[in-house]
Amino acid sequence: MMKKLSVHFAAMVAALAIVGTAVVVGRPDWVGSGHSARPGEHGEHDAVEHSDSGEFCPEHGVPERFCTKCDPSRMGQLELCSEHGGIPEAICTLCDANAQTKYGIDLCPEGHGLPREFCAACGTVTSSIPDDGWCATHKVPESECLDCAGDTKERDARECRQPLPQVRLAGTKLAERIDIRIAEATKNDCFHALRANAEVAYDANRYADISPRVSGFLKEVVADLGDSVKRGDTLAVVDSPEISSAKAQFLNASAQVTLAQATYDRTKPLARAGTVPGKTELETLTELTKAKALLLEARQKLKNFGFDEASLRKLIETEDTDSKLPIVAPIDGVVVARHAVQGEHVEANTQLFAVTDVSRMWLWINVYQDDVAQLSIGQKVVYTSIGSEREERGTLNWIGAEVDPKTRTLRARASLENPDGRLRANQYGIAKIIVSETHPSVQIPKEAVQSNEGMKVVFLPQDEEGVYRTQRVVTRPTDAKDRVEVAWGLKPGDRVVTTGSFLLKTEIMKGAIGAGCAH
Repeated sequence: MMKKLSVHFAAMVAALAIVGTAVVVGRPDWVGSGHSARPGEHGEHDAVEHSDSGEFCPEHGVPERFCTKCDPSRMGQLELCSEHGGIPEAICTLCDANAQTKYGIDLCPEGHGLPREFCAACGTVTSSIPDDGWCATHKVPESECLDCAGDTKERDARECRQPLPQVRLAGTKLAERIDIRIAEATKNDCFHALRANAEVAYDANRYADISPRVSGFLKEVVADLGDSVKRGDTLAVVDSPEISSAKAQFLNASAQVTLAQATYDRTKPLARAGTVPGKTELETLTELTKAKALLLEARQKLKNFGFDEASLRKLIETEDTDSKLPIVAPIDGVVVARHAVQGEHVEANTQLFAVTDVSRMWLWINVYQDDVAQLSIGQKVVYTSIGSEREERGTLNWIGAEVDPKTRTLRARASLENPDGRLRANQYGIAKIIVSETHPSVQIPKEAVQSNEGMKVVFLPQDEEGVYRTQRVVTRPTDAKDRVEVAWGLKPGDRVVTTGSFLLKTEIMKGAIGAGCAH
């Protein structure tokens, strides 16, 4: 009986073996999906089994179900890694260090650490994220990137293309709850202006500090603050012994010259006739020369005190030795400072008055060093003082040669006409330096532009509800406070998010708003 059972069992085992061999050979697809049988030509993958990888794509070195190269429609079905070029998240070997071993992925031969056919650095990845045309490495538009230009830089250019992720909000009503609003980019004329802090000052070419030039006592004060004066008008009178002494010295020297000249005139013909010795002529000529030198010294001393030729001639005629010296205005203008008090003692360098012509003022402008390259002599300047909406216009006439080491600003100067005297020295305000002429431009509301990692970005609503594409832009200020010019990145008619754009920026930074995701 036992022998009979053994024979039957052996027959059953043999039959099963024959059936199993036939199945493996004839229908290998009946073998369990947890064992991927790859032919010997696939190299290192022959000896490795990956229970969860499914069919393997030898052409692109990743599991078939993650291969968007073979089937691009999978891009809309798989979660993608926006950080590394929009490849399927499951095979991103930089995000998941175990992905290579888990799925037997072929890595990039250049050592970038990504699948060989999905490496953004090598430019082999096919991303679902729209390329906004920005060179992320050099932070300029690709069309203007000199580093990426030319055939020899083709690979570097691919590496520089790093599109930002789209923002996908969770639910169609989330946009309404966070109050997202849309505006169109419009075409408008504009000009560019630099805005900088500025301070009004007197025009130093039309300003005079007035001192007495001698020590003494103020005998009289004539002018007061705010008085309009003409050149030569008396502002005050100083009583000084120095003036009396100087006048006497001048009169004495003048008399000495008259006497020496007469003596020489009498001696000269006598010496020529031999009546007197020849040396007598030389002696009288020497005395005349000395007298003239003393007169020149006395004359110059009085001129230094402010006496002109007419005053000196009158002084000789009247033989005046009065000790009073009038302090006169050297220019036409307005008295803007007064320190003179009748009866006080003053020194030669004591400031008594300041007179200036206020019909033209200077404007000192503090320009940040990043903006200095845009400045040039002759540019128009518009100044508005704090607390006023009135605009004063002038012209840039000087640009400083050094940057302040503390504020990192450079001083520039403009001249402003001030016919009605509304500008005041030391007034603070804002200066706009017009750095470009009026030209057509693409403009959007300023609130639509957000800063992200040193770049300016806007968000464009897509056809799919709740999806917004991130677009990098180059912007410039305009003459309007609430709008900016888009020099690159948009065209008229493009729709951008205004209110709510900050929340969308938060999405691409943190990866979530509510239950949404960015990819």
